[in-house]
This record gives sequence, C-alpha cells and structure tokens, in this order.
Amino acid sequence: MASLEQTQLYDLLETQQVPRCFSRFPAGVNIAAKHVENALAKIALQASQDGSRERRRALIRHSNPYGNAFAVCHCSADPERLEVIASLIEVMWIHDDVTEEMEHSSECRQHAILSRVVQVDIDGANFPAENIRQKTLAVLLRKAIDMDAKQAVKMVETLQIYLRSFDSRDDDFDSVQEYMPYRVSNCGYWISSYFIRWGMGIELSQEDYQSIESFDIAMGNVLGLTNDYFSWNVEKDQPTDRIRNAVRVLMKEHGIESGAAQMMLLGIIIEEESRAATLKQDRLKSSVSEELRRYFEAIELYVGGSCYWHATAPRYQIFE
Repeated sequence: MASLEQTQLYDLLETQQVPRCFSRFPAGVNIAAKHVENALAKIALQASQDGSRERRRALIRHSNPYGNAFAVCHCSADPERLEVIASLIEVMWIHDDVTEEMEHSSECRQHAILSRVVQVDIDGANFPAENIRQKTLAVLLRKAIDMDAKQAVKMVETLQIYLRSFDSRDDDFDSVQEYMPYRVSNCGYWISSYFIRWGMGIELSQEDYQSIESFDIAMGNVLGLTNDYFSWNVEKDQPTDRIRNAVRVLMKEHGIESGAAQMMLLGIIIEEESRAATLKQDRLKSSVSEELRRYFEAIELYVGGSCYWHATAPRYQIFE
C-alpha cells in the first residue's frame, strides 16, 4: 500500500479500464500533470526544428488524452522536481528520435556531442552549443544541479553512462536472452530508476541497492520489453542497419512470423513481472529501510505506468 506522503502526490488510475494494459503493477498520475504538459510543450519548441520529424513525434508523444508519460511514470515525484525530470528526459527522447535511423557510427558521434554538455560545472547560459539539443540540455542540467547540489556528481555520472551505452552495439542479437541485458540500459531503465529516487529526494544505501539488484534487473527487463511490444507497430517498417526490437530478435531466433513473436514476447514480459514480484516478496521478509520501501512503491508505479501509457499513447499507433 502506498504511503500517505506519496499518495498525496498522485491519483491512482483505473488501469483495468484500458484493455491493452496488461501489467500487474499499479499506475498513477501526478497532481502537477498540467504544469508538466506545459513544460514539455516548451521543450518541444526549444529542442527540435520547426517542421522536423522529431518535432512531429514530440507533439504526437504528448497528445495522449490519458496523461503524459512523465506525469504518469514519475507520478511519485515532488512536482517541482518532476518538471525538471520531464524536461531533461524529453531532450533525450528528442535526441533519440533524431539519431535512431542514423548509421551506427554517425549515431555514436551525436551521442558524444550531446554528452559534452553533461558536466558538473556546466554553464547553461554560456555553453558553446553545436545544436539546439545541447543548448536546451545545458540550461536544464544547470537547473537540476542547482536544485540538488549533493546529487550533482551522481546525476552527471548517470547521464554520461546512459549516453555512452545507449546504442553501444553495432551488430545484431541472436537470442532474446542475449538482447535483454542490452535493452535494460538502452531503454533508459537505469537513468529512469535514478530519477525516480531523485524525484523523491531519497538515496539508497549501497547495502539496500545491492540487495535488490536482481529485482531491478527484472523490472528493467519488463520496461524495455514492454516498449518493444507496443512500439513494434511503428518500428517494424523502419529502415535500420541493426535489430533493436525483441519481436525481431525472437523472429530471428525461432524462425517465426511477427504475430507469433509478439505473443511470445508478451509471455516473457509477464514471466519477468512475476519474477520481479517474487524477488520483492522475498526481500520484504527481511527488514526494509523507509527509503527502500518508498523505492519499491515508486518503481512499481513507474513500470505499471509505463505499460498504461504505452497502451494508450498515440505515439504507438501513428507512424512518423
């Protein structure tokens, strides 16, 4: 059961009213959802070119009448921090839309260019930006660092690792078991789980974090594979020089058609959800800190919210 402190930050959603939402985990929407929507509209204008594909995709992404992704997935966050989280990650999403169909070496160069912004002493107003994504990110990162200076080093490290490992392989995968560890990082689970904690202003001790490593990996598997399941509709015909969707990996691995592969993927996701729930249950048999208890609640809302948002989002119904 969610704590009173966290419940006051969000309203629970009736996920059972959305037939395509299959997650066992709950979902909510933050009380500051409208403020977040307004912030995202500004970022779309600041970090993308007028008339560009990434601008169109940003507008589609945030046209979901059921709620925007950040207010849903990060519903446990303090409203002021949530606006910063949403804006930072939105720049990353726009960057992903710009680079996802590039040849791999060109994509990696663009990641390296954006990562030059990610430094503790970033001067948001005077950074010599090479593109509008850099310019926008510099200002936002400065704001986030000033908001919680104690977390500055960890935040910069997390963002740098994300950009460095985002699409670090230029070859294909032969099995879904080989693909899953890559996908956890590539889907942004580690950066998002960090911002779940940052959004609530909590830190986990090293002991706590190590005690839930297997749980976190299982939840990361659910997150990444759920995105693959819903995004297959718009990704299946995209030009690419490498496999970046579990449906295609399963087609290759088992020699099956896409429909069968998608149903197989759904089964894998449900199994990973069950594994995560069992791992959490086992961990709760021992003493649990207040910070870890809050993280369990929030990360379940994040993963459940992600399934809910994917199941309702126009982004996964409209090809751009």
